[in-house]
Amino acid sequence: MQHHTTPPALINITELSKRLAVAKGTLYNWVYLRRIPFVKAGRCLRFDFERVFKTLRQCPAEEEHK
Repeated sequence: MQHHTTPPALINITELSKRLAVAKGTLYNWVYLRRIPFVKAGRCLRFDFERVFKTLRQCPAEEEHK
């Protein structure tokens, strides 16, 4: 008996930016720093929102410097 799982629906950086209310520039930086999981298809970046959200919840919040 085989177990089939549906692959996650991947979203682009614009959609991720809207869902997280985070600037696209910040997301590109997080990709560069490997802070969030991503899939690269050619030059296009795609994201599994659930994995990104889980990853961000596990990261300690950055402290604001005053």
